[in-house]
Amino acid sequence: MQKPVAFFFLLLAGVHANSLVLEKRNGPPPGFSHVGPTPLDQTLNLRLALTQNNIAGLQDTVYDISTPGNARYGQYLTQDEVNKFVAPSGETLSQVNSWLAAYGIASSPLTPAGDWISVNMSVSQANEMFMAEFSTFQNQDTNETVVRTLSYSVPIALEAMISWVHPTVKFVAQFLGSNLRADSGKISFPVVKKPSVLNLTSKTVSKRASTNTSVSADCRANASWTPACLQELYGIPSTPAQPAANSFGVSGFQNGFANERDLKQFLETYRPDMNPNTTFDLITLDGGINNQLPADAGIFEGADIQYAIGLTTGVPVTFISTGTLPDDLFTEMLDQAQFLVSMENPPQTIVNGNQGTLETQVSSQFAISLCNAYAQLAARGVSYIVNVGEGCTPGAVDPPFPATCPFVTAVGATDFGPGDTEETANEASQGGFSDLFKRPEYQDAAVSGYLESTGNTNSTTFNVTGRAVPDVAAIGLVDFVWEGQVIDFLDGLSVQVFASIVALLTNERIAAGKPGLGFLNPLIYQNPQAFTDIKTGNNAACFEVVFNSTAGWDPITGFGSPIYPALQEITSKL
Repeated sequence: MQKPVAFFFLLLAGVHANSLVLEKRNGPPPGFSHVGPTPLDQTLNLRLALTQNNIAGLQDTVYDISTPGNARYGQYLTQDEVNKFVAPSGETLSQVNSWLAAYGIASSPLTPAGDWISVNMSVSQANEMFMAEFSTFQNQDTNETVVRTLSYSVPIALEAMISWVHPTVKFVAQFLGSNLRADSGKISFPVVKKPSVLNLTSKTVSKRASTNTSVSADCRANASWTPACLQELYGIPSTPAQPAANSFGVSGFQNGFANERDLKQFLETYRPDMNPNTTFDLITLDGGINNQLPADAGIFEGADIQYAIGLTTGVPVTFISTGTLPDDLFTEMLDQAQFLVSMENPPQTIVNGNQGTLETQVSSQFAISLCNAYAQLAARGVSYIVNVGEGCTPGAVDPPFPATCPFVTAVGATDFGPGDTEETANEASQGGFSDLFKRPEYQDAAVSGYLESTGNTNSTTFNVTGRAVPDVAAIGLVDFVWEGQVIDFLDGLSVQVFASIVALLTNERIAAGKPGLGFLNPLIYQNPQAFTDIKTGNNAACFEVVFNSTAGWDPITGFGSPIYPALQEITSKL
């Protein structure tokens, strides 16, 4: 029965009138130049995203199992149960493979569900099959070259079966501002070696009810924050966590490595009550490593690990190192998500500190695929927490992705400088409303309230019906250790601070024999009282559309910064 089908697709592929353009762009993005045609005999490795059979059903399930009060709350899915939602139909697999076979090409699955397949073919074959013109382009900043096409098509008969093909029209992500995380090896900081550090670990943890004005003068004397001061500010316990079958995953991308010697110095300096030899586990994929050469110490990855361990006090921490794919950070993120979904027991709290890129600069097909992968993680009971980002993006009117994905928790940034009596919005913190993802039901009331109170219900400046970010916020400016030196400041760690709190709360639930917290947003939007409302500041540093921090939810700080004792009380009763 396969011969007639293969012959049919062979004819179909050769008739341009029966093909449909899946993606195209008018030219390469700024910073890339066209070098010339790629040799026709060069081999391409392409990925085909096949249509998932019931992604809407998976998303509905995620909301059910993640919403406190729902009868299914906490009943997370196994890998096999997730696969049933995302696997392509038998017809899709049959017809796509018959089309490939007509060109003498075989596919191999990239995911357990088979919704992604990998194919190798020559440039000549790719040009013919996809009605494309694969060419070589050069990144003018790095001089690296990539092979891309500005347009590609598939047979109309396969339109509903192939979502998109990669890499094709997608070039390097245009990251927010300078996005230090994307190229941390080229950053230099003014370094101050402190002769001594004030030890605040013995201070009583503040049991704040709704404000953070009671923070000690010692902590408010410095612009940047330490673990002890963050513990005081948010009420985070410093006592060792109870042993539990739990893991807190810290993401590493783009050759960002977590240095163990820097971690040891950090603990000796800022957590002298902890064993300075405390370290972390390692998960690698796509050939990832964790190079321990001092010169290769990652700035943000190192700081993420330091605060993950320094704030959770005994929760097992795992560094997830994804091998570098040139010009392809978002594919690294996709590979990480798919790898974690396939694990029998993935880390139940995962932080991704990359600032991402403006949503309009990401292929919509790619963004949807990655967001669907995060929905699969949510179905497995994983809390996936991302950075909204801090950085200047002149003229920007859209928020960053992947923060706009409805199945991740997006964290904005606050400041608390010397002389301040409370937190305020960080003036470079991103925020806003998605044009790609509609507003999820869990945030309807909060966001509608904000729009009504500010008179923006019918705004034409941004999409008032889109997924709004951030969800919460935390202090972003901290002290850390890099290449053996104490750095007085590092902005962009708010996501790590909040994720560490989630990891602690998750560990407490698992130690008590309960499921982890999983996808957090329905819980967050049901309990705004568990956050300190940030009512001052704006993000006017360098954005075209400026948002003010106001009472209630707002698009700079979300519901505000976490109150650990309040969150602990809520989550212990679920």
